[in-house]
Amino acid sequence: MQMIRPGLGIIFFLALRGLQKHAFSSFLAILTIAMAVGLFLSTWKINDDTRLAFHHSAGGFDAVLGARGSKLQIILNSLFHLESSPGNLSWEQYEIIQNTKGVKEAYPIAVGDNYLGYRLVGTDPELLTSHQWKPGQGYEVEEGGRVFSPLAKEAVVGSLVAQKVGLQVGDQFHPYHGLNFKEENKHQDIYVVVGILEATGTPADRVIWVPIKGIQLMDGHDKSMSHSLSAVLLSLKGAAGFSLDMKYNRQGNVATLAWPVASTLSSFFDKFTWFQKILELVAGMIAVVGTLIIVLTLRSSMNERRREFAILRCLGASRQSVSTVIISQSLILACLGVMAGFFVHFLIHIFVSHIIQENTGVLMSGFSVGFMGVYVFCAVLFVGLASGILPARQVYKADLSENLKHHT
Repeated sequence: MQMIRPGLGIIFFLALRGLQKHAFSSFLAILTIAMAVGLFLSTWKINDDTRLAFHHSAGGFDAVLGARGSKLQIILNSLFHLESSPGNLSWEQYEIIQNTKGVKEAYPIAVGDNYLGYRLVGTDPELLTSHQWKPGQGYEVEEGGRVFSPLAKEAVVGSLVAQKVGLQVGDQFHPYHGLNFKEENKHQDIYVVVGILEATGTPADRVIWVPIKGIQLMDGHDKSMSHSLSAVLLSLKGAAGFSLDMKYNRQGNVATLAWPVASTLSSFFDKFTWFQKILELVAGMIAVVGTLIIVLTLRSSMNERRREFAILRCLGASRQSVSTVIISQSLILACLGVMAGFFVHFLIHIFVSHIIQENTGVLMSGFSVGFMGVYVFCAVLFVGLASGILPARQVYKADLSENLKHHT
């Protein structure tokens, strides 16, 4: 008898028919693969994207001078508006470092108040008019607004704050003492919104910018602290970082120079590598479960359809063709699973990006799969192919006369 070699369309049809007969187990296989792929890609990609986003959101500063304490705490407090300040610096210290050789820019900041939970950051208006938060890009105020005057009770509101609390140019508000909102801590001072900062995708979007004198001289603050500040944001040139590091960190005991910003942030993220490894391990375990479900689905399909396969062979289908149907089922499950996994990765990316922006102001890059996605796609297809080999081999070796019998 001449062997019939069915085309790809027929093989695909037979494979889909087999999966439909085992729809629930097929769905479980696709779901577990999707969860494994989505979790693995999210663990790897979000970790890298978050590192990159934080490095790019440092506001264009190379270093921060703060009170004696942790470099990481100073950076998180001054550049990302998280944590609390380790202490205060005197205005004299700001003037000294401002006039130090190798210091290109020095901007003082003072924190300690909030509006409905969003921090007020006092600074020099030149930070918003002259500084470039990334190469070639300075801060801009939306049309109809302007930057605050240095001695007025005026405010420029970050875009995220304006969106969340509804502040607009011309609105007035009372600040609240402390970094956490408490109704009983309302100041008597009234500030007028004179500008809304255009979105930058950095922590500058989630704070309210006011003149530094406004923070220092606000009603209810300790008058003895009227000439103190929280930190100085620095842009350096040449080898100034090394000399300042020697002056403040190795020889002095008055202040701490958090420099370089990039390596300090890297050490921060390195502390969470253990969590990443745990998630990767969980993803691997889910992948193993998904592979086992594929194998069990195919074996079940083979057992229920062995008479069908035997009839196909009697009609002229070769053993290889019937085995190809089984392997095709496995590849279809793997392909659908990995595509669903990319969708899961997309959903996780959207959710995590939203949480990070809400809590830090840092805007992560848009969704992308990258070379790792191609690698995962190929790896899952290989696993799908391997999962179908054993059931296909059993079909290939099956006894034709035995499989033609009715089984009850």
